[in-house]
Amino acid sequence: MNPFPIVMASLRRHWIMNILFVLLIAVAVAIGVGITAQERALRQGSAQAADKFDILIAAPGSHTEIVMNTIFLQHSAVNLLDGQYWASLIDDPRVKIAAPLAFGDSWQDHSIVGSTPQFVDYLSDGLATGHVFENIEQAVIGAAVPLEIGDEFEPVHGQGAEAELEHHHHGVHLEVVGKMNPTGTPWDSAIIVAVEQVWDIHALPTGHDEDDHDHEHDDATEHHDEHEDHDHGETAEHHDEEHEHDHEVMDHIGPPFDADALPGVPALVVRPKSVAAAYTLRSDFRTEHSTAFFPAEVLVEMYRLLGNAGSVMRAMALGSQGLVVAAILAAILALMQLYRKQFAVLRALGAPRSYVFGAIWSYVSILVVIGAIGGLGLGWLVAQSVSAIFTAETGMALQATISRSELSLAGGFILIGLILATVPAFLLYRRPVVEALRNS
Repeated sequence: MNPFPIVMASLRRHWIMNILFVLLIAVAVAIGVGITAQERALRQGSAQAADKFDILIAAPGSHTEIVMNTIFLQHSAVNLLDGQYWASLIDDPRVKIAAPLAFGDSWQDHSIVGSTPQFVDYLSDGLATGHVFENIEQAVIGAAVPLEIGDEFEPVHGQGAEAELEHHHHGVHLEVVGKMNPTGTPWDSAIIVAVEQVWDIHALPTGHDEDDHDHEHDDATEHHDEHEDHDHGETAEHHDEEHEHDHEVMDHIGPPFDADALPGVPALVVRPKSVAAAYTLRSDFRTEHSTAFFPAEVLVEMYRLLGNAGSVMRAMALGSQGLVVAAILAAILALMQLYRKQFAVLRALGAPRSYVFGAIWSYVSILVVIGAIGGLGLGWLVAQSVSAIFTAETGMALQATISRSELSLAGGFILIGLILATVPAFLLYRRPVVEALRNS
């Protein structure tokens, strides 16, 4: 006898309760699927973000904090590496690229980072449009910055909440001359300028012949002393004019630098010429004045912590799945009691016990399979939504996908559900016909 007609009749008759059963199963599966898919997306996204940062060299401090500052552009106060300790890297024969990174300013929550033209080309693998900056009044923007080539903007001192105080660098206007290719990293939301621009705007040496530049600043200081009783507006106006004039005399950016005129920087990105060079550079710059490390080392530690947290969350998700299955089976067992008279009558008319077992087992199994498949899709949608929010907040491109792990999780849930479905089926299977009819 075919048990499916009675199974389909049961699904239609109690469709509201069956939908609730399916939704409970789907949510239980989605939790586990979402956790594993999102964890893998975070790993892949962070690894991609660090791909161009072979070695980081900075002042001694927390490696994690340095990584967050340089790779993920989550800025915080860090010690500066003195210029005398990194000047030799520029011409080191073991180095392909050694680029200083300088932070401190922003524009509409987009970090402004000072570096070199070589670093821009390297980071973006060539520009999408325009050209790299050629003086300190030009800037290259990331793919996600809402500006176009030819636009001008005024930088603001600070990052995030600090920048909300609107400490503008009055008289400083930067022109967009290039746009990078999408990198899938937080640098898509960054604005890169000549490192000399960041140094100059904060009244620091610019790493080149400073005679003329210092002369201008000395004149500005004398001028300020002679007119210190002027109002703030006039002082700011004079400062703007002087600063604009300082910018005009800056006719050289990038290496070679003057080692005696290099200020400190938060970090340097170094691309070595070989694996052997990478390890010797890391060893040479691990001193009491500097630290050097592979960002991958920090990410591995972060992955370990992330994996531990993920394991706990997966264990919790597994526990919730077990509770959901147990609750649903209990509810189905109670529901099956409503059908005990019908099954007893069928048994009295000659239906074999296997028919009763097959009908109940098929009913429960259909609910489990539909719920697990729905949970697989729901978990993927949730992970995609979380990834989109995370990408919007951090700029790090995350792409949640369904892999063998998620399929195995859903498949395991289905297998357990099919096994547990035998419980209510077996209980009604072994019940005597006479007892079922008497108690109906």
